[in-house]
Amino acid sequence: MIAGKTWREVRWMALAYLVILEALCVPVLLLWPDIYEDLQRSTLFKNLGIDFAKRILQGVTDKDEQIAYTNWAAVMLFFRSTNLVCVAAAVLFGTGLFARERENQTFEFLLSRPVGRGAILWQKTWPTALCLVLPIFLVNLSAIFWSRRIDLDLPLPELLLGSAHASAFVLFFLAATTWLSALMRTQAHVAAAIGAFAVLQLGVYLTQRLRPYSLFRLADFEWYGPLLNGNVSARQMLDPLHGPGYTTWLLLAAAACYALCLRALRKATP
Repeated sequence: MIAGKTWREVRWMALAYLVILEALCVPVLLLWPDIYEDLQRSTLFKNLGIDFAKRILQGVTDKDEQIAYTNWAAVMLFFRSTNLVCVAAAVLFGTGLFARERENQTFEFLLSRPVGRGAILWQKTWPTALCLVLPIFLVNLSAIFWSRRIDLDLPLPELLLGSAHASAFVLFFLAATTWLSALMRTQAHVAAAIGAFAVLQLGVYLTQRLRPYSLFRLADFEWYGPLLNGNVSARQMLDPLHGPGYTTWLLLAAAACYALCLRALRKATP
């Protein structure tokens, strides 16, 4: 029953989120032939002073168009869409899971129901997580179809690995926002707190010497580019002992926030 109510609350936002992701995906892929020609001719960006921007430019101007296109997909589908649209959606969905209940004066009623608080958290979390993760896979899989319209291709296994990593990144933000939603009394306060965290992390990422300490370093072009080009294996994604293990670290961080949220709910009084 709680899961059904949660689904009804987020379903239209989830549909809008899916449409926005697809609307951002289609034009940048179909316009690639013209973009590639312009990038090959342009000298405007040759003297960029930002190192990660230089690497992106090198990737999307590779002499092998297939490699350049795969790098372009890594930038547009993952580095851009995941880090902007998907994170924003995670914050939007997560802010209301419990803070909205407080604002609507139904939080006490929710906690007093004959359902364990762990069950309440789970039934609010899994429909929301599904609404966040499923569009990532659907839109990125649709990119294969759109790529074939311009006689190029994207590798399915690597695209699935990239989508899985993007999902872990987004789930961390959902879990962190849900935890704050359980602690704070208004959605505005939750949005301000998680927004400040995201802006701080982005500012650290844009500072060259501090970039390794930014959360966004785990989901930038330097990760997605090699991944989509087949240079990062599933083992490297998941095994922190013999590889970066970024996906595992993100999932562990999400699990930690989930546990903190459960602790906050158990301490809350109806």
